[in-house]
Amino acid sequence: MKRILYIIAACASLLTACEKGTLVETTEYEKIELGDPKYSYLKILNLTPGSPVVNYYLDGTKFSSGLSSTGVENAGFGYNGLYPDLGYAVTSPGTHALTGKIIPSAAADPNLGVLDQQIAPEAGKYYTIFTTGVYTLPDKKIPSLFMLEDTKPALDTSKVFLRLVNLYNGSPNLDLVKDAATGTKIISDVGYSQASGWTEIPNIGPGVAVSVKLYVNDAATGSTLVAAGFTGTVTKGRAYTIYLRGVLGNTTYPLSIGSYTTFY
Repeated sequence: MKRILYIIAACASLLTACEKGTLVETTEYEKIELGDPKYSYLKILNLTPGSPVVNYYLDGTKFSSGLSSTGVENAGFGYNGLYPDLGYAVTSPGTHALTGKIIPSAAADPNLGVLDQQIAPEAGKYYTIFTTGVYTLPDKKIPSLFMLEDTKPALDTSKVFLRLVNLYNGSPNLDLVKDAATGTKIISDVGYSQASGWTEIPNIGPGVAVSVKLYVNDAATGSTLVAAGFTGTVTKGRAYTIYLRGVLGNTTYPLSIGSYTTFY
């Protein structure tokens, strides 16, 4: 029976321990090249405040992975959990039921289904699926998804690209500003459950890995939402997604800024 390998990173090496022709694996595998138009490519990022730790299923078959040393599934993806953390997982194009269940080792509501949405990825395309809304009792549901196509920008070893995804519940429209709260505006007017296009960071400076300071400002007033800003290191030749999460006015889930490498 042929199995499809999930692509977690751009490249991987397979180590085998065979002696004198001894067969240790007889299953036939299909090698998948990144971008093969027979498949679709997915990431899932849990940005639902209050979400329990879950694993994801496509059409009833487990899609995400988690390790367990006890025989009982005890790893999954809670709030701000990204699967896979590098690269993409692979599925067939077309309509699928994406569901999520609380891991069986959870103290509360083990195996409870908390997500049930339809997705329809297209052949040869890349997507990040963000879970959205707020997980509340007694509903016990991840209420919605934001599915964003990841179109690769024209990467260059002298440049860094960013995009902004606003999933800060109750948020005004926001700008992304570089260097200081009153510095260079690089992304403008991104509303809740919206994403900007890719933009090049201007005046990135010398070297390969560069420290960048960013601020998130209210697009209408220009006031910054986090006085200290956000400092991170970026590598030239890559594209990064900057995302906002939390609930406006909520001290348990305040505004937080995150990022992940989208293309390299």
